[in-house]
Amino acid sequence: MAPSRHDHRIHGNKPSERGIALFVVLILVLVLTVVITQLIFVTKIEERITNNRLGRTSLSYAVQASARQVLQTLSDDLMNDLGYLAEDDLESDMMDGFGDVGGAGSQLPGGLNIPGGTGGGGGGGEGEGDRSDDPVDTHHDRWADPIQDSINGIQVEGVVVDGESCIDLNHLFELVSLSEEEEEIDSEEIGEQSPEAQGLLDDFLAGEEIGEEFIPPEQEDLEEAQIVLERLVEALVDYNEEYGFDYNETPNPSAVAEAIVTMVHQRVLDENQRRIRSLDSIRRLEEITWELFYGPIDPETLEEESDGFDDLGIDSQIGDISEIIPGTFAGLESAGYELEDGGVSQLPTPIGLRHVLTANSSGKINLNTARPEVLIALLRSFDDFEEAKEIAWMIREHCNNYQQEIDEVTGEILDDLMGSMGIDEEEQVQEFQHFTSFEQIKQVDPTWEEDSGSEDSIYALLSQDLEEHTVFSSNFFTATIEGTSEDRSLSGRMVCARKGQHVVVLSWKEVRR
Repeated sequence: MAPSRHDHRIHGNKPSERGIALFVVLILVLVLTVVITQLIFVTKIEERITNNRLGRTSLSYAVQASARQVLQTLSDDLMNDLGYLAEDDLESDMMDGFGDVGGAGSQLPGGLNIPGGTGGGGGGGEGEGDRSDDPVDTHHDRWADPIQDSINGIQVEGVVVDGESCIDLNHLFELVSLSEEEEEIDSEEIGEQSPEAQGLLDDFLAGEEIGEEFIPPEQEDLEEAQIVLERLVEALVDYNEEYGFDYNETPNPSAVAEAIVTMVHQRVLDENQRRIRSLDSIRRLEEITWELFYGPIDPETLEEESDGFDDLGIDSQIGDISEIIPGTFAGLESAGYELEDGGVSQLPTPIGLRHVLTANSSGKINLNTARPEVLIALLRSFDDFEEAKEIAWMIREHCNNYQQEIDEVTGEILDDLMGSMGIDEEEQVQEFQHFTSFEQIKQVDPTWEEDSGSEDSIYALLSQDLEEHTVFSSNFFTATIEGTSEDRSLSGRMVCARKGQHVVVLSWKEVRR
């Protein structure tokens, strides 16, 4: 029997249905391939983002941990100056880690708590009776040592600069003002202060903010400020070139000084921008090049390619950095000093404006920590640059000499006693000469007191230039810290201040490079 027309139609459609099914399968395979490829791509991207975030988080915590260490060191140094901590306690803290600290404290981004200082008034006991009202800071204190550490495989290095070792842009015109006549007038007009006036003064000394009438700088102040800054830049260039740190483009001291003074003057006249918060303000000036601000590049760093602590300038033979006791011979070498008979000399490194200028300080100059370039700039009574340079470096070298401690009972030198007691010379903590009063500057060179005919003595000229603006301890500190891991780096900048018996964080900023 012949097949019907209906059967023909059924058998004839089977190849067509198979083709459609195969086509649908191919489409599904293509779609799945695209989806899987997209998932793989997104996964890879998210993995890289996660790794970057984890890497940045690790860098951030490493940098913040070093910042915490800086604050702990500053707090311990202050408490030791005030007599609350004995030297043995400090060494124990350095070896055992960071103990509990009091004070209000602060917090950096990421949740890391920053101590506010070793508790106020918790000194008590034996330390209370030894407390001094005149703390002293020198460039050989532990807080001044370079930051050199390794945290979870991240190399951390940095430096702490006290604001009182630099010229403060916010106090520039006060620093250079010729105020002798004004002081005489004020003393005649004021006479005895009323109880209300004395109360305001006490509040001011206690750190309370008091509204002061703004007095714009006079033209004479602008001219004096330019002279000081011009001498400062000249001293920077002279130092760098003397030690082989050459500039690609040698700065023009006159142009740089004029640009900075003009910018500061404009900011001073603008009530909304009067307070300069950081040195970033001058970095925008055309006259301020990168190498003028940061310092020229050391040629040796271009020739040497190494990693780890070698990049930080630490001798690999010294050993674990955590085992080095600050102030000892090994500690001094790791901090960048060359040991000499009777003292040390600091190994030269490139310096820039960031090492001698600041926007955070009390406006005074710490004679124990100020770099020679700062002193050269302030010695306006010495017209001859070379003479000012010689005097400034003599002051610096005096502070780099060992201080011989004399035993009150036997009258013998303490170093000899320590040696006879079997204390290893390498583990002896070295004490250095420093100033606690301006008159002690005569100890640098006894001939400075001698008058030469009709001219004033060197001491008299130094007193005229420096004494009014000199202090011997510092209250503001800026820490610049950089963490490096593989091809990533993160920089942190912390500004902190001592207030009473506490150390507080004024600002914290992280910059990824």
